[in-house]
Amino acid sequence: MSASGPDPRMTLPRKILIADPDPATALALGPALRRRGFRLHVARDGSRALQLAILRAPDLVLIDEKAAFVDAGAFVRILRANPRTEHIPIVFTGDREDPGRGRLGQYLKKPLDPDEVLARLEQVLRRVEAARAASSDAVLRGSLGQIPLVDLLQILAMNRKTGRLELERDGARAEIAFVEGGFAGAAAGAARGEKALYRLLSWREGQFAFVAGRAERVDPVRKRLEELVLEGLRQCDEAARLLPSVSDPGDRFALAVAPAAIPEGLHPATAEVVSFIARPRTLQEVLDSATATDLEVLRALTALLECGYARREPRRPAEATSLLADHEMRGLRRRIERCGGGHASAAGKVILAGGGPLARRSALVRFGGMPGYKAQADGAPVDFGTLGRLAIGERMCVDLVGLPSDPALAPLWRPFSNRAVGVLALLPTEGIAARLGALAHELRCPIGVCGPAEESVEPALRRSPAGCAFLGGDPAEALRALLVLASRAE
Repeated sequence: MSASGPDPRMTLPRKILIADPDPATALALGPALRRRGFRLHVARDGSRALQLAILRAPDLVLIDEKAAFVDAGAFVRILRANPRTEHIPIVFTGDREDPGRGRLGQYLKKPLDPDEVLARLEQVLRRVEAARAASSDAVLRGSLGQIPLVDLLQILAMNRKTGRLELERDGARAEIAFVEGGFAGAAAGAARGEKALYRLLSWREGQFAFVAGRAERVDPVRKRLEELVLEGLRQCDEAARLLPSVSDPGDRFALAVAPAAIPEGLHPATAEVVSFIARPRTLQEVLDSATATDLEVLRALTALLECGYARREPRRPAEATSLLADHEMRGLRRRIERCGGGHASAAGKVILAGGGPLARRSALVRFGGMPGYKAQADGAPVDFGTLGRLAIGERMCVDLVGLPSDPALAPLWRPFSNRAVGVLALLPTEGIAARLGALAHELRCPIGVCGPAEESVEPALRRSPAGCAFLGGDPAEALRALLVLASRAE
């Protein structure tokens, strides 16, 4: 069985139990859940939720932490002690911040966004199917776009698996080793151990396959896998914020002073970076050569640059690589100029729309790793406005502009879209597809759709007279492909 393959039970309605003292929660989520084919059961307190869970055996429970009579903790303990309900996945909701459980897909902070809830429920249910495959002799393989790496790690740990999780993305291969569900080592390019695991947690796309069998413990790791994952996710987030301010990928780093001028007593990671940039090296070379984690290297470089001990050496023009081919650059420039984006310095726009908060956040992280992309210096809002600028060649750029998702702000769509050369639609586009198609038609620019599955593209987008293309699940590659489409549009 493939973890990403079709499940015959998916033709039957999936049952969701919402246990929440506030009736507004079920009223807000009900329409979106039913449209996705879920059957809803609702309870106002933990006691009634417990009855429904045992009688109806839902596929998933969404329970508020303030459930009365039987609190959420007791509710979970009782369900886990009953063979009929012990495997039902549970997602908690509440008003407080809980970044740990939130990162592991176990917690949603109120107020709840229906798109985010749907995305989380689908993710959890896919994880359940993968866990069933892992607990049997079935082959566990599929796409990271459908089952995130964090979920896979939890599944393999829970089932105490021994073997190798093999990963592939854009030709790059990596693996994570397990011994009886414990982390036994990882390799990703030149990185090994915890450093490699942390780097792999940034992968949002790619393919995976678990190969069961003997796997030797190659790293003396004493931390629990959950601790490693939470720390890795934290480091990925902070590294993604630091990366755009440190350098463009092709920049080289070198010492700006004589080694003797650098004070003693440096942090070990900083001292290691100093030794590497005694001769000019690219950021990737420093990241791969250091034993410190990628985040520690980025922090060290940031500190050395701020203190004037290190300097950047931008690539010479002959070394630079362009996002687009020469003929595509010329076509895009003509397109921008026709949209009123100037001549001496061509500046156009790409409109970003659709997707829930998680999809938006993931896309912005991926854009941050693109050569020439700079996020808003003051921290752009995820929902709408100018999110960043992508430099393309000499004296040409596009601004990435997010459209407001609130229907009440729909009149702002057109003013925000002046000089747009393309629309990048993140799935899901439920509720905005028709309006988005009409906007692209009015602007006479192509729509590129980015998401995990082409069949999720709504007909209203496909019918757009301006043209619509499914561009895969990687937002960065989808943005590049959209610019290629824009360069060809007449």
